[in-house]
Amino acid sequence: MKKFIGTLIVLLSISFIGILILRVWDIYIISVDEIINSGYTLGLLGALIVVLIIAYSAFFKNSSKGYNKNIGNNAHPKL
Repeated sequence: MKKFIGTLIVLLSISFIGILILRVWDIYIISVDEIINSGYTLGLLGALIVVLIIAYSAFFKNSSKGYNKNIGNNAHPKL
């Protein structure tokens, strides 16, 4: 997953730098408004992914999975 996210960030950076280089030569492929709207969209998708991860870990993840109660003593908090 780290490699996928890293690759995605590198590709986005290269494309953004390429667009900036083309703007130096007065070649306009995409407008600034479209870049801003795309940034808002990516930000909202990122926030949605964070909310979904939190909801999954809070409601659907089984925290007792893999815990064997028959081996050893149960851990107790210090008083």
